[in-house]
Amino acid sequence: MAQENKNFEVLFIDYGSEIEISNQVASFLEAYPFVTYIYTSSEGKPWNRSKAINIGIKLAETDFILSADIDMIFHPSFNGMLTTLSDKSKVTFFKVGYLSEKETFANHEFKPESVSNQRAKGISLYPKPALMSINGFDEFFNCWGSEDEDVIDRLVLNGVSKDFYSEDILVFHQYHKPFKELKNKLLSEDLTFDQVRFHNDKKRKFNSEKRLIKVNNKGWGEVVEKEYYNNLINTPISKTVTSYKTEVDFFLFFELNRLTKGAWAFKFVQFVPERNVNFKSVLYRIWTIRNRDLKAKGEYSLKEVNDLLLKFLLYQGFDFHLKVDLESNSLELRVNIT
Repeated sequence: MAQENKNFEVLFIDYGSEIEISNQVASFLEAYPFVTYIYTSSEGKPWNRSKAINIGIKLAETDFILSADIDMIFHPSFNGMLTTLSDKSKVTFFKVGYLSEKETFANHEFKPESVSNQRAKGISLYPKPALMSINGFDEFFNCWGSEDEDVIDRLVLNGVSKDFYSEDILVFHQYHKPFKELKNKLLSEDLTFDQVRFHNDKKRKFNSEKRLIKVNNKGWGEVVEKEYYNNLINTPISKTVTSYKTEVDFFLFFELNRLTKGAWAFKFVQFVPERNVNFKSVLYRIWTIRNRDLKAKGEYSLKEVNDLLLKFLLYQGFDFHLKVDLESNSLELRVNIT
């Protein structure tokens, strides 16, 4: 909705959309002079809301920053109300009204079917200096979950107070198809791993227990140019690793940490017998008998390989690009060793 108070700027952070979509979005936003479009490449990595918001934090030239997702609608009076809540020693978060599919497209005043409670902190007003002092959002968090609660916890530890604005519903969440947790359990081209939310929550609790205030490394909040991964993506495959547990484990826990400086590329495939194997031969039958429990005990599924790779690479801070190819049922990993 058009804001009554026009004193604001919008930084639209595009976290790695496909080029065709990126071009369409950039063209569309040209009609809104108060919006600055910023593209950052995220190819071969899971969605990371913290990194997207951190880019906005660093580039913002205002004293206060409102974090918001693209599926939100703001009441016309919202921005004007924010000016009354601006306090350099306080972070304010807002309740959100969730709209039904029908209500999202209604022409009357919205009537949400449910309202968030104080646990939801996705829409928050922050003083920029306070965020800068703690190195922004923790970029450990992948996909979604825990990043908002964590950043406010660390701000409070650093002397900032928090407040929940509950007087009116001025922010509304548009209806869209819900995120499917089942997707985390299936191999997908949209990179994720099973139980990612629990990993995020574990990190949030770790930060809290250790009373961590500052997180991230020196490169937090940096824009990644489209050209950055071109050389890495074009690196030819140097080795193919099958899904045998010993092969995958040896690669992860030994070989990967011993790679020399440069760009490296590996392909991971599900083990299948060679096409030229004579399945009726005595030797093959003997091999089958001796290895009848191999599938059950000695081999990962490609989904398991995907999850192991992502967790190891993300936890260890590797610069990498991972591609899932569902058509060929394979994974391609490229890493940049500096």
